[in-house]
Amino acid sequence: MNVQQHLLRARDLLARGQPEMAESALSDAIDASIAAEDIVLLTQARFALGEFLFQQQRDDEALPYLQAVVRTERVDGSVDAEVKASARMLRQIRGIEPR
Repeated sequence: MNVQQHLLRARDLLARGQPEMAESALSDAIDASIAAEDIVLLTQARFALGEFLFQQQRDDEALPYLQAVVRTERVDGSVDAEVKASARMLRQIRGIEPR
């Protein structure tokens, strides 16, 4: 499976009420993006897992993924939405902004 398929599978599993399986699919998406050597896909996969963990209120686990996304810079703006959303979640985790 490619990265996008893993991400779609994770969304489907969440919709079915299977968060453990969704988390596994998100981890698989990260692995697939590393194998593909694609920084944009890796950033999107890290964001998806970080956001999932944040929504599950597993902030300590979400931190490294969200921080990795925020550190990603792309001149073409291809991951700007993920970077901005991750920064917002990090501010919420740190209590700077309300959740």
